[in-house]
Amino acid sequence: MLRVDTVPWYIRPFFLLFGYSTGLLLYVYCRLLTLTCTIRYTGALMPVGPAIYCIWHQDLVLYFAVFSKVRKQVWMNHPAWYMKPVHVLLHLTGVEQICLGSSGNSGKQALENVVSYLKQGYSTAIASDGPAGPPHVLKPGAMWMSRDTGIPIVALRFSGSRGFHLGGWDRKFVPFLFSEIIVSIGDGIYVNEENLQASESAVTKHLNGK
Repeated sequence: MLRVDTVPWYIRPFFLLFGYSTGLLLYVYCRLLTLTCTIRYTGALMPVGPAIYCIWHQDLVLYFAVFSKVRKQVWMNHPAWYMKPVHVLLHLTGVEQICLGSSGNSGKQALENVVSYLKQGYSTAIASDGPAGPPHVLKPGAMWMSRDTGIPIVALRFSGSRGFHLGGWDRKFVPFLFSEIIVSIGDGIYVNEENLQASESAVTKHLNGK
């Protein structure tokens, strides 16, 4: 697999042009959503300190519409070359560190790197059924992060009043400008070895609105 950090020099200028121009367009659209949409919060209060925010992959655009500016965050992200626009988007929103890796692609090392940043007071957000599904099936990465750091998991469920679904395994939802976005914030869940399965079930239930 061609990774963002192994693109050959002779195509790198075109790769960077693609990555930065597309990433900038994504960021502009998300900022427009932030400025034009009505955003309502329900459920618990947003945590004051570090947290591991857990979402479904289909809600990534809604997440960036709501949280278009963040501070002291680290993300684990797929390293494939076509993800460069997303990496640019992350940096423009304020994400300070990106650890390259995902399930089957240096995921263990990337997870360890994220954990080391979380222990330094960073937060993170993770689409827990990514990078390739199946949809709405929680993978264990977020659980392990919380278990190993003592930082709570906060599940975020999103809904948009108007928009459309893209194709692909996750059917990502793209809201229209001037629509309404509702964010349901789950209670912080602290994971340990004894409550790992119960915590996974609680996070899944909140993300699915049950």
